[in-house]
Amino acid sequence: MPATDSYFRKLSTLHIVFAISMLSLFVATMWMMAADHRDEWRTYQSQMDRFVAAKNRDDQQSQMAALVNGDADAYKERVDELTKQLEKANVALGAADSKIPSLTKVARLAENEAGIISREVKTKRAERDVARANYDIGVRDQVGKQKATLLMRKFQKEQAEVKELELKLEGAERDSAAAAAELSEATSERDEVKSKLGELVSKIDLLQASLDKIAPESSFNAAKRWLMEKPIIDGFNSHHKIIQDWIPDLHQTLGMTSTARFDRCRTCHLGIDQSNGDGTPMYPHGELEGGGFPHPFSTHPRTDVYLSAASPHPLPEFGCTSCHEGQGSGTSFQNAAHGPNDPFQAHEWKKEFGWFDNHFWEYPQLPERLREAACIKCHHSVIELGVNKQYGPTAPKVYEGWQIVRQFGCFGCHEIHGFDGATPIGPDLRLEPRTEAERLALEADPNQVPGKMRKVGPSLEHIGQKTTGVWLENWTEMPSRFRPSTRMPQFFGLSIQPDKDSLHGQFEPVEIAAVAHYLLEKSSDVELLSPKEGYKPNADRGKTLFSQRGCLACHQHSDAKFKDSKATFGPDLSRVNEKIIKGEAGFRWLYTWIRDPERHHPKTKMPNLFLEPGDDKGEFVDPAADIAAFLLTASGEPLEYHETKVDEKALNDLVRLYLSKALTTDGVNKTFGEFGYSDKPKEEIKGDEIELAVEAGSKKVSKAEWRKMMMNYVGRRTISQYGCYGCHEIPGFEKSRPIGTTLQDWGRKDRTKLALEHIEEFLHHHGEADGSSTRDRIAKAMQMKESDSFKSEEAEAKEMRTAFFFESLLHHGRPGFIWQKLRHPRSYDYEKLETKGYDERLRMPKFPFSEEQIEAVATFILGLVAEPPMEKYQFRPDGAAEAIVEGERILQKYNCGGCHMLELPEFTFGMEPDGFRATNTSGQFPEALELLLKMKPPRNPATGEFREFYDEELEETVEAPVFNVKGLVLNHDEFDGYALEIWETLKVDDKLVLPTGRVSGIYDSFMIEKKPPKGGDFAFWLVDDLVKTRIVTDMKRGWTASPPPLVHEGHKVQTPWLYQFLKNPHRIRPMTVLRMPRFNMSDDEARTLANYFAAVDGTEFPYQQVPVREPAYLTAAQAGYAENHPERAANANYLKEAWETLNAPLCIKCHAVGGRPFQNTEPDPQKVTQGPNLQGVADRLRPEWVMLWLYNPAWVTPYTAMPVNFPMPKEGAKPTLPGLFDGDANHQTIGVRDALINYHRLLEQEGKYPITAPAAAPAAGEAGGS
Repeated sequence: MPATDSYFRKLSTLHIVFAISMLSLFVATMWMMAADHRDEWRTYQSQMDRFVAAKNRDDQQSQMAALVNGDADAYKERVDELTKQLEKANVALGAADSKIPSLTKVARLAENEAGIISREVKTKRAERDVARANYDIGVRDQVGKQKATLLMRKFQKEQAEVKELELKLEGAERDSAAAAAELSEATSERDEVKSKLGELVSKIDLLQASLDKIAPESSFNAAKRWLMEKPIIDGFNSHHKIIQDWIPDLHQTLGMTSTARFDRCRTCHLGIDQSNGDGTPMYPHGELEGGGFPHPFSTHPRTDVYLSAASPHPLPEFGCTSCHEGQGSGTSFQNAAHGPNDPFQAHEWKKEFGWFDNHFWEYPQLPERLREAACIKCHHSVIELGVNKQYGPTAPKVYEGWQIVRQFGCFGCHEIHGFDGATPIGPDLRLEPRTEAERLALEADPNQVPGKMRKVGPSLEHIGQKTTGVWLENWTEMPSRFRPSTRMPQFFGLSIQPDKDSLHGQFEPVEIAAVAHYLLEKSSDVELLSPKEGYKPNADRGKTLFSQRGCLACHQHSDAKFKDSKATFGPDLSRVNEKIIKGEAGFRWLYTWIRDPERHHPKTKMPNLFLEPGDDKGEFVDPAADIAAFLLTASGEPLEYHETKVDEKALNDLVRLYLSKALTTDGVNKTFGEFGYSDKPKEEIKGDEIELAVEAGSKKVSKAEWRKMMMNYVGRRTISQYGCYGCHEIPGFEKSRPIGTTLQDWGRKDRTKLALEHIEEFLHHHGEADGSSTRDRIAKAMQMKESDSFKSEEAEAKEMRTAFFFESLLHHGRPGFIWQKLRHPRSYDYEKLETKGYDERLRMPKFPFSEEQIEAVATFILGLVAEPPMEKYQFRPDGAAEAIVEGERILQKYNCGGCHMLELPEFTFGMEPDGFRATNTSGQFPEALELLLKMKPPRNPATGEFREFYDEELEETVEAPVFNVKGLVLNHDEFDGYALEIWETLKVDDKLVLPTGRVSGIYDSFMIEKKPPKGGDFAFWLVDDLVKTRIVTDMKRGWTASPPPLVHEGHKVQTPWLYQFLKNPHRIRPMTVLRMPRFNMSDDEARTLANYFAAVDGTEFPYQQVPVREPAYLTAAQAGYAENHPERAANANYLKEAWETLNAPLCIKCHAVGGRPFQNTEPDPQKVTQGPNLQGVADRLRPEWVMLWLYNPAWVTPYTAMPVNFPMPKEGAKPTLPGLFDGDANHQTIGVRDALINYHRLLEQEGKYPITAPAAAPAAGEAGGS
């Protein structure tokens, strides 16, 4: 088609259209750029700049004030003054008649001359070294005598020239130094002023330089900074930019792949990892008015633990989302998948930030209340999260949840596999192998790791000897009725709709009675012990023994005498008399249990208390019988126990229901017609139907026998249904598996697989314990939060906790599901009973959990994700760290802290430093003080904090520094305040305060915190009781008679001895009213616990060298003895004299020593002091500890009554034993230590010392135990 000059469209119109389009695109482009530049992270970074600038200005003022008498204006005046002085000095030095220019020129020339000569020396030395090397090569190559001579002459020539230049250099340097000194003397006044000015302005200049980067005072720099923040320009390395942390080895699963983690959290949280030099947060969280910084500008509150380079979790290695979850690559509040802590916060976020719950992101940020859940991805042992000597409890909530799961035995039904084969994937909570053979088989398999958890409930294998069927029925029906503090959950009486649930009323009584029937039918007998024939147990004496022999370390009793004892490790024994079979049979059962618990159950946690019958002050006493008589004495009104009535029709119907799951209808009818199941031989029946089995062709059983068989069948089926064997050893269930779902990866369970059923309707109409609506409760709570009308923070926290979980449940969240499951486990059956069979209903029992405990358990379970990071990120302790972690587990398992104090109480209070009195050490051997400071290094008790306190004497508020000390309360009253006995070494300013030092006059208004000791509750109670009952005369003797503290036990005992002692304990301290029981520990557990104490104190383990026994040490000691005591050395040797010193009339006053028994010379029984037999010291105690103990026992154990037997003699005083070591007390002390450590050798060499009556012990200075 030929071309034409015409246009299809009008050009003028096209120009207009294109112009408008161009303008629109330009506007859209500008709009896009502006929108892109309005990212919220830019706003946060700009705001952070302003906060940092303001903080730097405040820091400047503070630094100025700190430098000059606390006054910033005075600082400026001082700087101006020094500046003027410096200018004046410079003017004076630059005057026409000044010598400074000439002196400066002379000094510079002298310095240059020395520099030139120095370079010449270096060159000439190099040439000399070449000549030396050439000579050495010639010698090596055997060049001949003539050439070797030439090479040597060359070296000697170069060496002479070097010496000549070195002398010249010495002179030049001397001239340079003299010229510089003359110049320095001339400018000394100016230099002094300049130095003072530099000291004042150096720190301030650094702050100013930092401030100039953020908020420059220069107009040019300010304009430059402003320009760099503008669009397009900001692409050229602007100070405002996205900050990304790449953690390549800490992978994240996204869809079907695993990828490196990218975190951009610091784009907004700019100060999150910034800490001060002392480790405190640089930008502490809080209100601006109070000097704090709001989110997202504040620093992490625990930079000692997280993010900082010195912490165990440095930011470049761990990032943020590995702990907090969330979408690390997001750079907006919405995309980061933040997790609100309650619905009200979610509502506020939605209004302020446009937050929404992103269901498409699999890892939303953990809300604050659940944030500790992520810790157990790496910390599989969990213990270190709650017990940590260095950092304290770092994740107390998840630790509490873990403890609850362990204590209540959740793992009995829900296994928590910590291993995938042999690969760790999380906390491991699985039952231990039932037999030793099973354990060995698992350990031999490289792909298996045996469980370690013991069943939490008592064995029911011999229950028939213990209690009655009626009691069992009542206990099974509702455990809390008999014992309100029980941990056993409630299985029955939990119907969610009793008005619609007819089967509940029919079948539950049958199940309850059948369980009791089965347990009694299958119970086997053990051989029971009996007291000596004719012995009449004394209940009153039993009450005293119950209080003194350690029972209250684990148990409670309602007797008024024990009202202050609150142990919860074991069950409350107040009503045990109602539980045990009446009469002689019940008494024998309890007597046997108290005296020999392992006879009933080989794996019991109840220790053997060594309550052996014997003579006590001329009277035969059987402690176990007396304690049993006391426990079987009624305490309070007994409960009414009813026998559960079994409806025969209901029994038959229930049997038919259960049989229908295994047999056809004809098979069920046949079984009922024949009164037994005979289709298979008994050995082929694997299920509960074994209880109904009869041999084919055998005689038909009677109706009564058939009823027994049916009761056994229902009982066994009920036990199977509810998984009772998960907590108890029950005959017939030795190989049964846990009934519940495994939980090791429940924290990642697909939310679509949560069977929520009609739970929303249940919570709408019911939900609360009183039957009211949970939805209405939440609505009211939200209104109160909106109006800020909660009466207390505790009430607000409680209601917002419920609101959070309720909202989570409505959104099909895992937290909400488990919360409701623990609150009301059968509630998910609401409106489902009509469509479920009786045996298909939910089975989980109701545990007596508080709302706080439910949240803790939920936190732990939600942390079980089975997604361990690479091994380098996991906490895999070894050496001492492993010993501490595993040791803590054993301590808790056997309740060692029930008796023993493991850590001292801590007191935080305000006081002037003058309140601490320095200990007078003039009467102490320097070696003793050195040893004390090594074993108990001095600690500064000052926290660095100052607080205001109300002084009641001055009737005004005063400011005082805050101190923290460890020790015991000696006295407390409202007038004199607290008096504390210090058990550690303190350094307060330049004062050294040693153990046994006292701090008094701490008024209640100055006491900030009293942190209780770790363990020792029973010991504290017993000490108080012994004093009140006048069994001892004072608190010090009370402690001597009580379980000893185990503080610094690792410094004290030898690890191999402690292992043997834990396996087979024997009496050490004759003055204690109880002795160490024998726990049912395995060899590994005893070894672990022995290592634990050494590891905690940083001493060597598992074996210790004892150099005091080595020939090298003894040879040196003999040489020193001969040198220091030449006259005595002529007729004796060192060890023999040491042995004589040990057996001199000192130690024998209170100890058995040298083969001689302890001989009491004190007529008053309350003043008798008998220490341990010294025969055991050699294998039991570490030499350094023995040395310190002999130097000053009270430094080790302040309450001890043992005196310093070999004190440093005062001038003119007579030595303690002048005939031994020439009266040298220090040598006597060392000698006694060496004799004790070499005790067995010396006893064999020297023989037993003859028994002689010792001198009477002095009134003051009795001996305690070691």
